[in-house]
Amino acid sequence: MPDFEALRTEALMAGALDPMSLRFEIVEYDKWSGERLGVPGDDLGFQEAVVKTASLIEANSDSHFCLQPIGFVH
Repeated sequence: MPDFEALRTEALMAGALDPMSLRFEIVEYDKWSGERLGVPGDDLGFQEAVVKTASLIEANSDSHFCLQPIGFVH
């Protein structure tokens, strides 16, 4: 499991918003063409998005994945 507190601290130190207060979608791109392939995860909290993205990376070596913020936690 990733160290979520370390990831959070790194983001905050870099001047980003607190990732724990955001909702994310996972966007998949073809590694070679850059074509957007889809959104395999939507409206996820930071920890859930990171864990799901890690499993997608392991299963899809021909894709790049991006966590895109889509909103704030209510």
